Amino acid sequence: MSHAPDRSGPAGVVNASAEDVRELLAKSRPEDLTLLDVRMEPEYEEFHLPGAKLLPLPDLPDKIDAIVRDKPVVVYCRSGGRSAAAAKLLSGAGFPRIINMLGGAMAWRGAAATGKPDAGMTLLTGNESLREILLAAIGMEAALGGFYTNLARDADAETKATFERLAGFEQRHLHRVHGLYRKETGDETALQALLAGASPELEGGLPGAVFLEQLGGAPASAREALELASSVEAQALDLYARLAVKTDDTESASLYTTLAQEEKAHLRAVSNLLAKLPTN
Repeated sequence: MSHAPDRSGPAGVVNASAEDVRELLAKSRPEDLTLLDVRMEPEYEEFHLPGAKLLPLPDLPDKIDAIVRDKPVVVYCRSGGRSAAAAKLLSGAGFPRIINMLGGAMAWRGAAATGKPDAGMTLLTGNESLREILLAAIGMEAALGGFYTNLARDADAETKATFERLAGFEQRHLHRVHGLYRKETGDETALQALLAGASPELEGGLPGAVFLEQLGGAPASAREALELASSVEAQALDLYARLAVKTDDTESASLYTTLAQEEKAHLRAVSNLLAKLPTN
């Protein structure tokens, strides 16, 4: 981590900044740790870190045995008070490594996910075959590319160029996922034929109208276009990361992890584009 962690809490507890947690999540796979949100469901639905499991603090004592003990637990809440209490409970229960995010969700800066704990689970539940997982991923990639293309039509020149760049990015990734589909299934069906029955949901399992509503309407600048893209990529990362942990099938978990890692790379790329934009 970028800063020296504070180990002054209960045994096994490390207090870390939101920036340190972000760095940790960036270099970790979904199955490497447990990301625990101890707020209430309405808070989680409004905003949560991608891949976070919801376990409200009042329910933690009764459900603590459902948390895997042999890997780190990163815990956070709104501002740090409930997560500190949760970290103490986990420490008392013998968990060897707990990371408490100081400042909680209020200190977090960057892309986040929204929706209930089962958001996106209408398309994927964690029980699908590798073929079904990849077909859903292909459909979501294609839908997102089409979404960006449609938004580009009525945009100003700079915003249009940004959306066209994003659409091209998704098109390349669509072909990458199709290649993965062929490798995993041996099915040589043409991409367009596979897309014939694809769902209109974007990456992350939500329709485009939901993302536009969250943004307050169609993006009016390159910055807003990239902020929209960050939201979509975070949602996709969130869905695949939660599914990687949820499924009991080893091959499916590995595939979900691969897809989550790719969405993490996409999110980083969009964030880099945002950082290069002028601030005024």
